[in-house]
Amino acid sequence: MNKVKVSVILLLALGVLTVRAHSNEPSPPAGPVAAQGDVIFLDQGWSSADRQAYYHADQGTRLIPYNWFLALEQPGLSGKPFLSDKILDEYNLLSDSDTTNNPDRLPVGLVKNVAPDGEFIGLTCAACHTSQIHFNGKKVRIEGGAAMSSPNTFSATMFKALLETKLNPIKFSRFAKKVLGDQNSLAERLKLKIEMTKTLEAVFADALLGKAKHLYPLEEGFGRLDALGRGGNLIFGSELDNRNFAVANGPVSLPNLWDAPSFDWVQWNGSIQQPMARNIAEALGVNAPINLKGDGQELFNSTVPVENLHRVELLLEKLRSPKWPEEILGNIDREKASRGEALYTQHCAGCHESQLGPPNEFGKRFLHIQMYPLDVIGTDPTAATNFNRRTVLTPGLSLPNPLSAAGALEAVASAVEKKKYDELGLTPEQRIEMNGFRANKLRPTLSYRARNMNGIWASAPYLHNGSVPNLYELLLPASQRSRSFYVKDMEFDTQRVGYKTGKTPGAFKFDTSKVGNSNSGHVYSDGPRRNGVIGPALTDEERWAIVEYLKTR
Repeated sequence: MNKVKVSVILLLALGVLTVRAHSNEPSPPAGPVAAQGDVIFLDQGWSSADRQAYYHADQGTRLIPYNWFLALEQPGLSGKPFLSDKILDEYNLLSDSDTTNNPDRLPVGLVKNVAPDGEFIGLTCAACHTSQIHFNGKKVRIEGGAAMSSPNTFSATMFKALLETKLNPIKFSRFAKKVLGDQNSLAERLKLKIEMTKTLEAVFADALLGKAKHLYPLEEGFGRLDALGRGGNLIFGSELDNRNFAVANGPVSLPNLWDAPSFDWVQWNGSIQQPMARNIAEALGVNAPINLKGDGQELFNSTVPVENLHRVELLLEKLRSPKWPEEILGNIDREKASRGEALYTQHCAGCHESQLGPPNEFGKRFLHIQMYPLDVIGTDPTAATNFNRRTVLTPGLSLPNPLSAAGALEAVASAVEKKKYDELGLTPEQRIEMNGFRANKLRPTLSYRARNMNGIWASAPYLHNGSVPNLYELLLPASQRSRSFYVKDMEFDTQRVGYKTGKTPGAFKFDTSKVGNSNSGHVYSDGPRRNGVIGPALTDEERWAIVEYLKTR
């Protein structure tokens, strides 16, 4: 249960985080609120306590022992702590200076997991679903936004630092003193080195397997992950059967979390319905250990805290989309935005405005997301087709063999859910409430959802795979969009509405010619409405008007 898998660590999230508690603290006043030094927080309905619960939510995930993480030094010979501004900046992890609630100054998205068998450093959804924009020297935090981080390479660097520590006697001596104390014995140091060796062997075994099988041929870069692909490799490959490994080359842009509790289906391919199931899948996908090879009472044991997974929905129900802060980013041209609203209503609203669906079997209504087949929307099909075609062998699980990836994930999430509910002694009514009044259903659609427009200005890059850098380019013919651009810079482009795309130190070059990276589809062009053409050609004046209107959403 404590083994570390590199495919786990490099994976982030199927969608949503967990929280420790739901705060009753009043929400902050409307408008930007300066807090925690130079970071500006917008009014999104959360209190500072809500924010802290989100940033460092314990969801049962484990990477390495917590004291190892605090004692670790950066790669190289500097001797400086691994947990540093330099490392955070390198991977676009966001700082959290609230030392009252975060005494070890963990960045947003990392958490100390406290368990009967030890303390571990773990990941939370905040690492992928908290964003920040920079403009004229100011930093604006976007809660629940699509992060521009790269936690997978951060984790890889962490293990590189651990390997160097094991091999370098001087670094190991400093590390051992911090972990074991100044008066540590030879036997204690030997035991520590053996534990480090076991951890690293498991990590590199999975890394070598992934390389040998060419499982990850497409670099994801900043702000993207192939969560379904990597998650499938972890849960059904590493934890169940090596025959279940599959190529994961369909990375997607990290979605926003606001409005998520209101939707009938989530994920870019609209694959998951129930909040509890998607949160269980997410926790398993960021190294919450699960037993899929045991028998009897041990089978489906996991560290997933379902009580926290339920609380996330209560917290997310409070989260609102961010409003364009004119005092920071500049005034919106209201006359141009009015013209853009008319054009949006004419050309865009039919796809992007969600309506309440009919009551479900529990009498609850949810916003119906509109799904569009791959040959209609015309965007890169890789993410959807990979999940649709994937099958899973299920030895020892008393399940049909093989199953679709959707069916296998549904079955595992249901089993974990039931086991935890039984342990808590929940009534049928409590279980229905914990499940968000939705049945656990997964589906492998060959389509993508039309995203909600709330807060769309703060949601760059665009399309499901992040292949279009700003809103203006999204309204251009595909042939006129950037064929390549750089991703890392968080400086905001208020005109085109997106991040700056120039080359900066450590930036990832996004090449749209590669499979999984295509920027085709979602095109306005004269001619038949097919193969990605969704509306008539727009003039440049019309494009700018629509962009201006979308700043108001």
